[in-house]
Amino acid sequence: MSPESSRIVFIHNTAMWYRRPFFSLLSEIYPIKFVFTHLDVSKEIYDVEIDDKIDGMKNVDYTILKNYLSIAFGVIRESLGDYDIIVGGSWDSLPEIIETTLYFVIAKLRRKKFVLWTEDWNWNIKTTKRKLVKFFARIIVKNSDAIILPGTKQKECVMYLGASPSKVFLMPNASNISQTPTESPDKIVKLKSSPNMVNTSNLRDQYPSFKDKKIVLFVGRLVKQKGVDYLLNAFSTLKKGMNDVVLVIIGKGDYEKKLKKMAEDLQIEKDVYFQGHVDNDLLKKYYGPSDLCVVPSITHEMVDAWAFVVNEAMYYENPVIASDAVGSAFDMIKNGENGFIVPEKDSKALYNAMKVILSNDELREKMGKRSKKIVETGFSYKNMVEGFQNAINFVKK
Repeated sequence: MSPESSRIVFIHNTAMWYRRPFFSLLSEIYPIKFVFTHLDVSKEIYDVEIDDKIDGMKNVDYTILKNYLSIAFGVIRESLGDYDIIVGGSWDSLPEIIETTLYFVIAKLRRKKFVLWTEDWNWNIKTTKRKLVKFFARIIVKNSDAIILPGTKQKECVMYLGASPSKVFLMPNASNISQTPTESPDKIVKLKSSPNMVNTSNLRDQYPSFKDKKIVLFVGRLVKQKGVDYLLNAFSTLKKGMNDVVLVIIGKGDYEKKLKKMAEDLQIEKDVYFQGHVDNDLLKKYYGPSDLCVVPSITHEMVDAWAFVVNEAMYYENPVIASDAVGSAFDMIKNGENGFIVPEKDSKALYNAMKVILSNDELREKMGKRSKKIVETGFSYKNMVEGFQNAINFVKK
């Protein structure tokens, strides 16, 4: 049986907008069925509702499972279906651990091929939950027929858990905001605009005072893990020696009031612009005019597995500064070439990196162009599909 004729069931928690082009492309190659176990995760994380009829998945075979006691027990039925390969695996929450255990065991008992797809990468977090998950993850990793990962940090993680190097395949993450010219427009998934969108004009048009300002951009949830408080501290120091700079913060979350109060206490509130939630298809109006994007995530119960903001900012020719708690940073940021990786929770290092980039127009422009080249050549949906195919070809040998 050729790999392309292999029947695949692909189990995943939800269908984020940045995954849908990838799912659609796989459907053109394989007889594949997608099973979504927790569609509401997109609402919890990104404040984005996904209908049962998922935009951008018109020709894709998929099923949305119901949850009982927060567990999608329907994975039992799906994993007992007619397939050759099952792709999936998650241990981000207790329900997902239970679900993964169910379909992993069924696949093994039926002697079907199991391909693990994971973005997890940091085991230095010392909690009881993490220790239990580590025990579970080690069993899955050692007994998977192939493992698909987005980057080098994830590879280090599964090797630490006992993976065989020959079974590991890289599948670099892509975002639909960063389509390459070789990919057709109909593969781009666009979300409907929501009434939560604050402004729809170009950022510099929206704020005429930005005309001669350098714009530092943050995009993400306003929660502790995103480390925005460290960015505010760094920006406060930056403002003491640089008047022509503003900070634009996009996102919502539990920390929003605290961060606004912090900006006031630091006396930088007039130069920090909280924009609230911005829909994915309108983010280009913010990325485009910005001079620098900062992703200051910290380790809090977990790390930032990937951070697609890095992909998106780079496509719009932004230099990027990210902390070493951001998974994508180690594959996408070349220190001194298109940005910097700084230690997490280090406002001084963050300030120094921002100062270097924002003080040199020529360097900033050079870094921006390098960012776009990196993301276009190595982080497209074409690259994702090739990584997936390599893993499927391996298990079907």
